[in-house]
Amino acid sequence: MTYSVRGLADVLADSVSWLSVRTANAVRGPDWISCAELIAQQQAGGDPTDGWRSAAAADYARDYAIDPPLQVAAMFTLMWYVQVPSLVAGVSTAVTGWSPAVSPDALAFKRHPTAHYPAEVALLSDEVVSVDTAAEQLKAHAGAFLDSYRPGVKLGSLQRFGAVDDEVRAAIRLPEEAPYAEAAAVAFGVSLEQKLRTSCCYFYVLPNVAACTTCPRFR
Repeated sequence: MTYSVRGLADVLADSVSWLSVRTANAVRGPDWISCAELIAQQQAGGDPTDGWRSAAAADYARDYAIDPPLQVAAMFTLMWYVQVPSLVAGVSTAVTGWSPAVSPDALAFKRHPTAHYPAEVALLSDEVVSVDTAAEQLKAHAGAFLDSYRPGVKLGSLQRFGAVDDEVRAAIRLPEEAPYAEAAAVAFGVSLEQKLRTSCCYFYVLPNVAACTTCPRFR
């Protein structure tokens, strides 16, 4: 079966109930974040996710009545960002064996106004790629972001790059019908048998919050 980017956008929208997916020729407006521009700003020494992290940290401070440790917002922002290309590639390839392009210049997103995670994604390229190409693009995209991400707190390489594996694994598992899930997992180098996450969100450091059941601290 031949897929178009618009058809894959429909697959994504049908598979991820909380995500709005559309095709576009360019970044749509000031609330939209271009992945390519964000990474370019980081690589130039900027900190374009500072406002994003600050908004999340302000919510934690209000909800838990503490000054939250920097690593909580830093890690959630990292996971939210890498979730964008991971969801697009992981879900699409699990369902169809194909993916929209997930290089930085092919994606943009818009954050949820109060919960802060990416709730809308724009597919900016007409290119449909194989699962192997999608895996290569995801690795390069995530690497460019993670290598230049400077959130003001140390996050080890296992935390940073483990988050990509966690997000793409979760994406592959997400669709109810995923005939190509095993092939996608092989291409992305993840195991669908893995129960615990590789990375930790650090949410357990907040008052009266228990670690999630998939936390790697339970190893």
